[in-house]
Amino acid sequence: MGFRARRDAKIHPALEGEFPPLYRALSPTILRFFARRVFEPETAVDLTAETFAQALISRRKFRGATEAEVEAWIWAIARAELSHFLRRGKAERRALARLGMQVPTLTEEDHARIEELASLGELRVTVADALEGLDGDQREALRLRVVEERPYSAIAATLGVSEATVRARVSRGLRALARSLDQTLTAEEPVR
Repeated sequence: MGFRARRDAKIHPALEGEFPPLYRALSPTILRFFARRVFEPETAVDLTAETFAQALISRRKFRGATEAEVEAWIWAIARAELSHFLRRGKAERRALARLGMQVPTLTEEDHARIEELASLGELRVTVADALEGLDGDQREALRLRVVEERPYSAIAATLGVSEATVRARVSRGLRALARSLDQTLTAEEPVR
C-alpha cells in the first residue's frame, strides 16, 4: 500500500475530524504490542503516543478506503515506530512536540496495569527460560554485553577469546532469544 500524498485525496473519515474514537479503539492493543516488546510501560506509552501522533500528522497521505485499511496503516506505523526505537534505543518525540502533545506521567498503578495487560511477568519467565536454554558461552557473552553493557573488546579480554568470537556468540544468542520470543509474541498478535 503506498502512502504518497495526493493533492485531491480526501481524508478517510476515521482520520479526519474526531481522531479520538480511532485512538480509543486501537490504542489498547497497540499499547500491549509495544509493552510486550520493550518490557517497559513508560516506553510503551511513549511509542503508542508517537504512533498516533505520526498517524495524525500524515493522515493526508493515507490512500486506503476501508476501516480495515486504516487499522492496517496504523499498525504499519506502530511497527515502524518499534523499529526506529529498537535501532535508536529511544522513542522519537519530534511529532509529539510539533503537535504540543504531552505523554501522561504513569502512576505505579498504571505501570502495574500495563504490565498485567501485556503479561510482562509471563514474558520475563519466557526470556529467563530462553536464556537458560542457551549455550553457556552465549549466555555469558550476552550477560556481559546486554546486562553489564560492556564493550566487545572488554568482554573478549574477560573471556580470553577474540572480539570476533564474542560478537558471534552475542549475535547467535540474540537470534536464539528472538526466535523464542517471536513464537510467543506472534501467537498473540492480531493478524493484519
